[in-house]
Amino acid sequence: MILCEQCPDNPDCRNCLDALRSGGSAQKVLPSRSVHVTNLATKETTVAQLHAVSRTAIGLYSKEQSLHGRMEVELAPDFRIIGSGLRGIAGVPYYVIDIEKVLRREEVLERLLLDEFHNWHMSDELNPIDVLPDWKERDDKRGRLIKQELQKLSILRRIETIFLYLYDQGSIRPISSNRADRDIEREMKRLVEASDAGASVREQLMSADGKKVFEVYASPLPDQTSGIALIDVTSAIMEERKRRRREWEIYRDILAVVTKEKLLLLSDEELFFLLREGHKSLAMDLRAPEELAELRRSFKRVLEPVGISDKRLLQFMVAVNEAASNTLKHGTGGTITLHISADKRLCRAVIHDTGSGIVLEDLPRATLQQGFSTRHSLGAGFQVMLQYCDRVYLGSSLAGTKLILECSIDT
Repeated sequence: MILCEQCPDNPDCRNCLDALRSGGSAQKVLPSRSVHVTNLATKETTVAQLHAVSRTAIGLYSKEQSLHGRMEVELAPDFRIIGSGLRGIAGVPYYVIDIEKVLRREEVLERLLLDEFHNWHMSDELNPIDVLPDWKERDDKRGRLIKQELQKLSILRRIETIFLYLYDQGSIRPISSNRADRDIEREMKRLVEASDAGASVREQLMSADGKKVFEVYASPLPDQTSGIALIDVTSAIMEERKRRRREWEIYRDILAVVTKEKLLLLSDEELFFLLREGHKSLAMDLRAPEELAELRRSFKRVLEPVGISDKRLLQFMVAVNEAASNTLKHGTGGTITLHISADKRLCRAVIHDTGSGIVLEDLPRATLQQGFSTRHSLGAGFQVMLQYCDRVYLGSSLAGTKLILECSIDT
């Protein structure tokens, strides 16, 4: 590859553009511009010619000085970039500066305003010297858009775990100093390639070790590339789980106090260990109202031999019937099991439906308020369950609702 003899005035030659490795986003600067370049290590300054620009790199022609290492390129008194330089075309003093930061008025704007930088060079429609000094006072459409972008970037700079990428012609490239692990980058590339052309992508990814969770946002850009933002949401998810757990504990304590320990809210794990204390004596599926009679007969057949009194048995059967009926009224039925403790002093009926569960905020009303009724309510019969049972345990999640009715057995 050589630099064209008419460079940069030959629009048909792409050698200087291809050296930027930016695909279709690279364009020539016609005519070329003189820019000041400072080597940040040696503080040496030289003047170079700006030949090409893209979203992620610029191409400079410099006979006077080699442009290696970290460079500051002053495009205008208030418009500079920071990047690393390397030889772009062998044997020719043409250098590619890989952009790391865009700076305005001493403020790092990261690299989301590269479109504005790009347009400035191509058309002079947006000159930072003219626009930015008084952008707070501007009230036109372009001024408001710039202000909006500045505010967005101000927020993004406060997020330490955001990674920015550009997908261009089958490859994915980071456009910030931070980058994610290779396995996550491969998954991002797969998601973008699998999406419909021109469609935005929003997905959640997990690291290979299962310790990190990321939100991926990919959106097509006007030049046939795609911009990708990857956000580490692990801490946010953990914090939300802690908040929900604290909220759940508050509801648990309130329900216990109001019902004098007769209604206890338990987690799935606590419910599991509670049921391990006894043995399962009966199990049946309930899908239709006509099956309620068989449920009552089955419970009576199992409980009478263990010595429960007629009164206690009747009360327990009424409570179980109410709970079972609710699974039919507010869903498609469920599974009913009967557990008897090893010492045969307690029996527990477990009513499990596979609906979407009861929303945590609705639990007090769904269990205690007369007349409160939604698709996920336990119904007015819940008062009967509390009255006729010694204790009621409740667990509700996206996997469904588990209700355990506990009754002592008279001996």
